[in-house]
Amino acid sequence: MRILITGSTSGVGQGLCLSLSNSHTVIGLTRSNLDLSNTEKVSNFVMPTVDMLINCAGTDIGGKIEFTKHKANEIVTIINTNLIAPVLLSQKALQANSNCKIVNVTSTNNIKYYSNNLTYSLTKKALESFTNMLQVEYPKANILEIRLGLTKTNFNQNRFKGHEERFNDIYSNKHLTVEETVKQITDILFNNSVRFVEVAP
Repeated sequence: MRILITGSTSGVGQGLCLSLSNSHTVIGLTRSNLDLSNTEKVSNFVMPTVDMLINCAGTDIGGKIEFTKHKANEIVTIINTNLIAPVLLSQKALQANSNCKIVNVTSTNNIKYYSNNLTYSLTKKALESFTNMLQVEYPKANILEIRLGLTKTNFNQNRFKGHEERFNDIYSNKHLTVEETVKQITDILFNNSVRFVEVAP
């Protein structure tokens, strides 16, 4: 099976690449070969024919801040990376192969919104809605939402890049390791009867 995974530079995306490459042909998209925050580059990306697309990339650059204080360019980067890119890549994947399985990684923040996380939470809630709409639009297609809980990666460190004075170590809370998360995902990834799964501590 040919699988394309975004966010493969580090974290869960990288873990999935390493795990799945043992048995499948994996194409890992990194920032160096496709900047997901650049909608023009994503629009012009030539999608290879794949059997599965895993939209795993995510960012919250400058986040965990009051909405009116969040820089506009950072808000645009988050929306483009977390929502616009998965929508465009999903379209391209289905155009290239109507039987391609689409896997969208959302967030347990979708269950309950916590303040000072508006843009990130908005994109993950919208990605959930997009996934649900795809399931209606293409009822015979394999569309899966993975609602991901707190997993220890570089995500939080990257969130405060350039804003180190606001750093807050969220991993003092209960969390999963990348290995635990990857194991839970790969256990159900190829079960096409599953259309939603929550992976959380």
